[in-house]
Amino acid sequence: MTSRYIALSAVALTIPLSVTAQEAGERRLDSVTVSGLRPVLDARLTEDVAILDAEDLSIRDTPYVADQLRAVPGVAVSRSGSVGGLTQVRVRGAEANHTLVLLDGIEFSDPVTGETDFGLLSSLGVDRIEVLRGEHSSLYGSDAIGGVIGIYTSNDPNLRGDIEAGSFETLRGSIGVGTDLGGFRLQGAASGFTTDGIDTSGRGGETDGSQNGAFLLKAATDLSDDWSLSTLATYRDTYVESDPDLDFDGQLDNADRTTDGEQWLIGAALTGVTGPIDHVFRANYNDVARTNEADGVYVDETSGERTKFSWSPSFSTDGVVAQTVSLLADYEREDYERRSTDTAFGDPNQSRSFETTGLAAEYRVRVGGFNANASLRQDFNGDNFDDATSWRAGASYTFDYRGRVRGAIGRGVKNPTFTELFGFYPGSFIGNPDVQPETSTSWEIGYDQEWKNSVASITYFHADLEDEIYTAYTPTFLSTPMNRVGESERSGVEAAFRTDLSKTVNLSAQLTNTQSEDDTGADEIRVPEWTGSLAVSWQPNENGARYGAALDYVGEQDDFNFGVFPTERVTLDAYTLFSATAEIPLNDRIALTLRGQNLLDEDAVDVLGYASPGAAGFIGLKLR
Repeated sequence: MTSRYIALSAVALTIPLSVTAQEAGERRLDSVTVSGLRPVLDARLTEDVAILDAEDLSIRDTPYVADQLRAVPGVAVSRSGSVGGLTQVRVRGAEANHTLVLLDGIEFSDPVTGETDFGLLSSLGVDRIEVLRGEHSSLYGSDAIGGVIGIYTSNDPNLRGDIEAGSFETLRGSIGVGTDLGGFRLQGAASGFTTDGIDTSGRGGETDGSQNGAFLLKAATDLSDDWSLSTLATYRDTYVESDPDLDFDGQLDNADRTTDGEQWLIGAALTGVTGPIDHVFRANYNDVARTNEADGVYVDETSGERTKFSWSPSFSTDGVVAQTVSLLADYEREDYERRSTDTAFGDPNQSRSFETTGLAAEYRVRVGGFNANASLRQDFNGDNFDDATSWRAGASYTFDYRGRVRGAIGRGVKNPTFTELFGFYPGSFIGNPDVQPETSTSWEIGYDQEWKNSVASITYFHADLEDEIYTAYTPTFLSTPMNRVGESERSGVEAAFRTDLSKTVNLSAQLTNTQSEDDTGADEIRVPEWTGSLAVSWQPNENGARYGAALDYVGEQDDFNFGVFPTERVTLDAYTLFSATAEIPLNDRIALTLRGQNLLDEDAVDVLGYASPGAAGFIGLKLR
């Protein structure tokens, strides 16, 4: 997937950048935020960054970020049951906790598990998603050896909103508005969702529903001609029902299991200039808490906090040789706490903290059509883990005929999560405080081509993962994390194409082949070998009706049947999801919306033992 040809509107908590006039032969003017310490023009990238803008998101017209990510090459989505169930996103065959997720520039990933549960991550006015694939620890530290997903919310000052109802007794709505109070810019949004869901076990018992409520508030102001301040606060409350495997036979049983979750995300960014140096100061706080109950009885609760402070100065020169040098110093503290009433396997209560100080530098240079960059980061991990050095280098060259060749190589690190070190689930899982960090060395090479109305890209990637953390079984049949002895490998090819068939119709497609193997040569579970998508949108008139349709293909993938001993490897069937949407204006501001999901009624199973929802339809109204 390549970038669209629109200018990126200002986003709270992102970094402003002055750029020179467009180089000769370049068409793409989009600015990408996730790929550097400062935003980078798309034409100067040394890697392929997938961008889903508002037009792309409107095709599937789903508020759930995970479903939108099916359009991105190299991304696989694993959903446990229906919407609201645990939903993991894997990039280039890496694990779910190998991908860093940012919301308006703030790390959204769970401090406890190190990953993001996309199950109830609804839009709150999301109008842009950037997906940076491959190892990028040299910029972001741990958690970014698979990739980085940047989610950006709307800055539209107009009142907007929607409401929708449909299958599985689903009701969803959102509202947002922005205003400028004499230089003080304010943006607010709120959303809610509830569904009865399906019977996750597939045994015809009671349904397992879910609920979600969230709000977001952003503010920004210019303190002077050279300095500005932006802030963000968001809160999310979730409730999810599920079914357990009571007799450990690999088949879920109908029983009441519930999880209540809360998340606070608060951040501020101060940006400004002193002489030739521009500065970005950031302060972020992320608090996640979850409480589990079984048959209405309290079982346990976990909470995690992440506090982060950073300062990044940058200096740029322009001319025949354009250069940018950016530095970063950051401090991060993560706190973990677990409380449980079950003491059958010892005291499960834990209270732990990690502290990391990081120093990083990034250099970028441009000479004509040639672009290159290099970054280096040193993390000081205290007594928790060994200090780690990450690096990355890349280069690209753009030809006069709008073709571009690019390549990059890098090395990164992923520290174990609190769950892997100290987690505890009675009768099934116990943490391993001796597990070591994972390290990844990766490289990629690719080619992009632009024509008058079309763009295409192809990328080959390869990564070697050392000390991969996997789930092993003890003699007492408890599962526990351990490090693999040999190297695990991930490789594949990503291809994407987009074209404007006419002034009113455009088409996009992507196809990915991924080989992800452990140190024995066995395929990693829940990583399909083939994924692909095909999407088309039609808007006969500007500000008129809009129609969209998409096919999202997920090939065969392996999983484990934990109901037998020894564990049995099984293959899950391939499936294709067909979705269709329509937005039909009723007047200048209100439109009727129609949305269909899985219209082929496919049995879309990503995790063995979990039932999947069939065809679904929704109808609603949208304030445009």
